[in-house]
Amino acid sequence: MTDNATDKGAADTRGRRHRRWRVSAALGLTAVLAGGGIAALRTAGSPASDPSEPAAAVASHSGRLTSAESREASRIAIDAATRSGTAKDRQKATEKSDGERNAAGGSGAEPLDTRRPPRAKSASSTTDSRAEVQLYDYASDTLITRVVDLRSKKVLDSARQHGVQPPPTLAEAREAVKVILADRRLGPGLRESYASQTGKRLTSPTQLRLQSMSFLGSRAKGVDGARKVSRCGEHRCVQLFVRIPGGKWIDTSRIVIDLSARRAAVIGL
Repeated sequence: MTDNATDKGAADTRGRRHRRWRVSAALGLTAVLAGGGIAALRTAGSPASDPSEPAAAVASHSGRLTSAESREASRIAIDAATRSGTAKDRQKATEKSDGERNAAGGSGAEPLDTRRPPRAKSASSTTDSRAEVQLYDYASDTLITRVVDLRSKKVLDSARQHGVQPPPTLAEAREAVKVILADRRLGPGLRESYASQTGKRLTSPTQLRLQSMSFLGSRAKGVDGARKVSRCGEHRCVQLFVRIPGGKWIDTSRIVIDLSARRAAVIGL
């Protein structure tokens, strides 16, 4: 009887510990979810090709693209309009004398995201080498989705959409800062805010911690300055959340940056 009572007591103790662990785990998960709103605003940098790196090794279709695969997929997709792209892509590039453009105004569309496309159950193993790349062409304000094959280095499919604005990348956020700094009204204020907190000059967007989100003109309906941002949605527009590393936030919430037109507007949000 004594042994049974001891076993029962031990079981109760284990049960209480287990319940306490579950409560602690639940509280921890709640904290993670509560912080998700901040994490969702963070942006990833645009993939950049590095000619010094070897060709990407093709991973299993069930895994994520590696960094090397993402860079290679972006390179293939960006080059598609003028090289081995579809007939539609080549026609689009011919119609525009300067071809596709990125956020900085350079040649080639701006890479936004790369991922491995869903694999159909009936698909063969050759789909392992496929990657889906999202690009934004600033020359035509078009979202481009291209499926590329990492083995053959060819574009398998390409589609274009107008008026679709995915979250901005870090590269685009930095371009938005450049637009503000070049603005005669807004640039001095941003530089002054930075200098007052750091004692240093603001010369590059890389000196700032940036978060950003896409902005649609419909959000400004009924507020002062709405007409200034009425083309946002058709154009690529962003709002910035700017922080000085180790310091305070700089309030840029009323500034909307039209990256397509390379200008900033202040609205009464």
